[in-house]
Parts: sequence; C-alpha cells; structure tokens
Amino acid sequence: MTRPNEATAQRLINRKGYRKTLQEKVEVAVAMDVQKRRVDSQGFQQSKSLERLARLLDRLGQACLEFTHIEALKSSQEKQFESDARLIRRIRKSLALVLINPADTNIRQGLKIGRRATRLMASLREMDCQEKSTPTIQSNLRHVLSFQTGRMIHLLTEIADALLAANFGPAVRMQNYKQLKSAAHTFTPDNEAFGVQRLALTRSGSTIAALKAEHSTSSEVMAVYKEGQAHKVLEEISGVDRWKKVYPKVAPSVISHHVGHEGEMGSMVIEHLPGRTLESLLLNSQWDIATLLVAKLNKTLSKIWKSSWTRERAQPGYMQQLSRRMPETRQTHPDLFSEGQTICGLSRPDFIQLIEQVENLEKQVAPPFSVLIHGDFNVDNLLYDELQNRVYFIDLHRASYSDYVQDISVLMVSIYRLPIMDASARAEMMSLIKQLYQFARRFAKTSNDKFFDVRLAIALARSFATSTRFIYDRRFAKNLAFRATYLLEAVTLLNPEKPEKYKLPLEEIFSD
Repeated sequence: MTRPNEATAQRLINRKGYRKTLQEKVEVAVAMDVQKRRVDSQGFQQSKSLERLARLLDRLGQACLEFTHIEALKSSQEKQFESDARLIRRIRKSLALVLINPADTNIRQGLKIGRRATRLMASLREMDCQEKSTPTIQSNLRHVLSFQTGRMIHLLTEIADALLAANFGPAVRMQNYKQLKSAAHTFTPDNEAFGVQRLALTRSGSTIAALKAEHSTSSEVMAVYKEGQAHKVLEEISGVDRWKKVYPKVAPSVISHHVGHEGEMGSMVIEHLPGRTLESLLLNSQWDIATLLVAKLNKTLSKIWKSSWTRERAQPGYMQQLSRRMPETRQTHPDLFSEGQTICGLSRPDFIQLIEQVENLEKQVAPPFSVLIHGDFNVDNLLYDELQNRVYFIDLHRASYSDYVQDISVLMVSIYRLPIMDASARAEMMSLIKQLYQFARRFAKTSNDKFFDVRLAIALARSFATSTRFIYDRRFAKNLAFRATYLLEAVTLLNPEKPEKYKLPLEEIFSD
C-alpha cells in the first residue's frame, strides 16, 4: 500500500502454502477431537468454532494476497494510499486479539474485535464519502481498494462471531449478543452466566435457540430466542398479541424483540413453554399421550372458536393459495400432477384446470362466520404439558380470522405425512385424525355450517398438494398428489345446487 514492490508481493504469495498447512492441521485436530464429544457439548462447539476461525483466518490471508493482483498498485506513488494502509494496520492489530486456545472461554476478545470491526467499517465509509466528494484520476483504483478492505473487515466481524460461538454456540453473534444477555439478566442476577443451545434450523433459515441459565448443577431453559426475516418477526408479535386478547392461555409471552432496518434480520425472545410437541410424541410412538393431547386440543379449540366467533364470512381462498405455491411444488416434483388426458373420447382435466373449477365452487361453500386460527397448525407447532394437561401454540406469525377448517385440515395432513411406515403406528395416527374430524364435524353442526365436508375436502386437497414440496420420497409424494387430485375431481363432480350433500370419505383418504 505505502511502498508497493515485487519483493513484498512475493513474500505474501510464498505464505499461501504455509497458511493452507496450518488450516489443514486445525481441521485434522478438530476432526479427531469431535469424535470423542457429544454434539450438544460445549467442547464440541468450541472445537467447531476453532475450525471456523481457522477458515476465516485463511480467507483473510487470501484477501491480503489478492492485493498483489491489483496491477495499478505497482505504478502508484509511495504513500499515495496511506489512509487505506492505516485501516489495514488497524485490522492487523485487531487480529492480535485472536487467541486459538480451546480452554479460553473469555468472550471479551470476541466483543472487542466485533466493536473494532464496527469502527473500522465506519472509517471506511467516511473515506468513501470523501472520495465521492473529491474524485481523482485514481478513483477506480480507490473503489477496488475499498472493496477489498471492506471484505477484510467483514471477515473480522465473522471472526468475532466465531469467538462468541465458541462460548455460547452457533446461535450467538455480535448482532444478537446484547439482546440475549439483556433477556438472560431478566431471569438471573447479573453475575450469573447464561448459555444458548440451538433448538432447530427451519426451512426458511431462521434460528431457534434455548436461552439457559448456567448453574453448577443444572441448566434450566429460561426463554426461547427466534431469529428470522424482520417482517416475519413483526407478524409473529402481532399474532401473539391476537391470541393474548382472545385466549391468552395457549400463547407464549414476548419478552423482548429487535427489528432493524429494512432487509435486516429481526429477532425476538419469547417465554419458554413446557411440554413436548405432537410431532415428538408421534415419532416416539407415545400414542397414549398423543391421544390425551388431541382430546385436550379439541376442548381448547372449541373454547377458542366460540370466544373468537364473528359474523364476518370467511374467505380462506384455498385454491388461490394452492395456485401461488404450485411453481414451488413443481420444482421438487416437476411431473407429479396430471397434465390432462383423453380416454375413448372422454377428457380428464389437468391439475391446474381442476384448481380453477374448484375455485368457482369454493366461494359458494364459504363458512358463514370467521374465528381466530393459527394459520400454520402443523404437528411441530403444538405443545402438550402432560403434567398440567395444557396445550400451547407456537410459531404464531400466520394467525388471522378465517376458516377453522384450515387449521383442522393442515393438522390432519401433517399427521398423515410423518415418515412413519409401520402399519400399527399408521393405524394409531388414523385414530387421531378421526378424532379431529369428528370433533370439527360436531362443531360445524352446532354452528350451522352445512358445507363443512366439501370445504374440508378442498382444504385437504390444498394441504396434500403443497406438502409434496417437502417430501423427497417420490413414491410417498405421489400418494399425496393422488389424494389431492382425487379430492378435487370429486368436488368438481358435485351437484352445484346441493354441495352440502357431499360426505368426506375419511377412511379412504387417510388409509394406506
């Protein structure tokens, strides 16, 4: 930067092999170490964080090496880019804080590096602003240097995150450390440590983690940290608020939340609810407890639907939802749904035509009222506390006033599509589905909802079809698609003047 010459460039190039050797040594050592550790242990996460650190340091070294490829630097005047060189020196000083020591659990070095990276980025932006106000003949070169330096600062931020992850796990970063620490200290004294354990990685890439108090003899979950797209965080907060107003017993409380600028990730800390998900109970063949859950759920839903009942006619738009998701569904299985056929002069409509035909009937069979629904009523969003005999709902960002049949249909299909193939287990699952159907049908009768069965068929077709995008077993996905097609065809053949006469063939639909 200040005195560009071939000898300096060559020294950087010669270090590349040594850098790669160091990285490989770390990777081998980590591979040997993690074999002896549990995946959820702190030692495991420290080793994996050190491996991540080694890779980040290698990438930082590569970024330095790429300066030697900038031909225009060779002809630049001495000290022409002194301000850029000062930034590089500050990055180098920050790197001196990195201590590769598995036994070191001091988080200060990670926080210090993270804060320095923030200040470095502010300095770089200030330099860029000055360049824009007074452009020179070397402006293009200045842009290249700014880009390269910015890359190095971003890597420095990732190094800070890796150091924090060594202590707390991969869910903790500079961006959310302050919020997590603040939430932890609402439950524990300031001098007590806290831990973060990742609970799940969602399809959307969101992080869900447990916030724990670290005691000498126990590790109690205090709250749950959720991170995702900002608009989804806001939607979930709104959904929780809806449930708190209607039926507060089933929804968690929001302890804190953070939503930054547009395009940034949002986060929230919510109350930890006791119990296990319906998914966990089914996958572990705990049928008795699952049956208790469904019985309690039916009573709870009855109270919720009655207390949230409004005269506004629901318009769920099942076929519109299905149409919007068909492109994504076809990406997983491009040729799963029928393209239409003509057999002996008789034509069979393709799947898209079926959707269009059913959409016209759907408006006719809309329910005469609306209730508060979950909106994503899958088996992993239902918790059951068997000690208190209570059910809880989580992941409430799709809560709205709509058709109660939507929640019932989603739950029935999410039970059916679980990867459990044992015949006796499938029979138990069928029993749970039957309980849900019978309960919902009784509610429909008392609510004078005479189109319940035909609307449930439409909603089930939508859920069967859209579920195929999560199923990579083609044979099983084909079973779901067949059921979706069968239901839509059955609905199109109904007498449009008497759709209430339809009776859902539950056994045929859910039996294998």
